[in-house]
Amino acid sequence: MFIKESVSLPTYYFGHVISVLKDSGIGVETWLASQNLDLNKLLQANSRVSIEQFDGLIQSVITNRGFEDLGLSVGKRLEIAHHGDFGLAILNSASFLQVLDFHVKFLSIRIPLIQIMYAIENEQVVVTLIDEHWQDKLHVSMIEAVIIAVVNMLHATKFQDGSDLEIELVEFDYSKPNYWEKYSTIKANKLEFNARYCNLKFARTNLHKPLAFADDFSFQRAVVNCENELDSFHQQNLSMRDRVKRLLKQDGGVRLGLEDIAEQLFMSKRSLHRGLDREGTSFKLLMQEVRADLALKFLNQDYSISRVADLLNYSDSANFRRAFKTWYKMAPREWLIKERLSKSRKKNAE
Repeated sequence: MFIKESVSLPTYYFGHVISVLKDSGIGVETWLASQNLDLNKLLQANSRVSIEQFDGLIQSVITNRGFEDLGLSVGKRLEIAHHGDFGLAILNSASFLQVLDFHVKFLSIRIPLIQIMYAIENEQVVVTLIDEHWQDKLHVSMIEAVIIAVVNMLHATKFQDGSDLEIELVEFDYSKPNYWEKYSTIKANKLEFNARYCNLKFARTNLHKPLAFADDFSFQRAVVNCENELDSFHQQNLSMRDRVKRLLKQDGGVRLGLEDIAEQLFMSKRSLHRGLDREGTSFKLLMQEVRADLALKFLNQDYSISRVADLLNYSDSANFRRAFKTWYKMAPREWLIKERLSKSRKKNAE
């Protein structure tokens, strides 16, 4: 997990959670007091709560109150106007390529424990949400809220010809919940459950089409404010190792070198090297960790071994196989066979 256990979360969307709970007759003051919080403190500028407090609050509502669809209820309230400078930047973007690149870089200032990535697969853009902390019902609730919020933001922007983005498919990496009919509020042509990843998919032809509300000056002003928020978040929550690994994950672990990372972190290569050394790691080791994680992801998506080698910037498949064996003590093909057998046994057991 790339985030430190002591990470704190912004209270940016707490107002929406509180409104949903009030509408459901849940006593908000008692709920907050269970984690030693009070409403006045949450209303203060730059207020934050610890991850332990947040998890305790949400778990109590879902488990003790039976409010399993909390994520859906909160997500439905989140329109582009509720995201501050984050939403303003999206609304003034020139294309969906710019929208996605912005999400990749800045989503952590709104929801730090979920990462977003995207890739071009054949004729589709695949946007993937990666939950790096929550599990079980908490995972479901958080993914519901974030996916609806992202879908709403994508639909808030229109093309210059007046048309809207058509989201062809939304995939969830969990079983269909018993309240799945309420998922009809998600603006997509098709929904699927029990997928490998949480994905949004739309046609790649939409990626570069000009958007109707594009304003580069307003976009850049919003970006500056989000940069300041991101710097503040990093200083409060992320170690040097975490910051470097996050940038490498966003890049796919293939293009950025030590000098590029140092530049993005506003420091010299020497300072970056020393900082990582103090934390007992190195740029090379972190690069290998990211590539090892991505290798499994790509193989799970049924990419060929040669295709994975190419995506991870290896000169040939043989070099990739050697690296994979160093990481996982087996060849890629052997790992694939074991993975398929494991899934087959699991399916038969069900």
